[in-house]
Amino acid sequence: MKKVLLSAVAIAALTLSSCGKSACDCKKEGEDLIKKMASDPSKAEDLKKEAEALEEDCKDYKEEDYKDCK
Repeated sequence: MKKVLLSAVAIAALTLSSCGKSACDCKKEGEDLIKKMASDPSKAEDLKKEAEALEEDCKDYKEEDYKDCK
């Protein structure tokens, strides 16, 4: 479980790029996934797939792209 949560945190913290998504969209979706994983650990495996898809969609953003996100 810790590995899954750490993976989600890493995804949210990574600077990522997207197809049609802004850096802020990627950050918000990553944070939402972390909340879902924390609230329902039994769904962690399913959410891991979503996290991997989000990581792929957002792979080109850098840390500085997220600094202006609220």
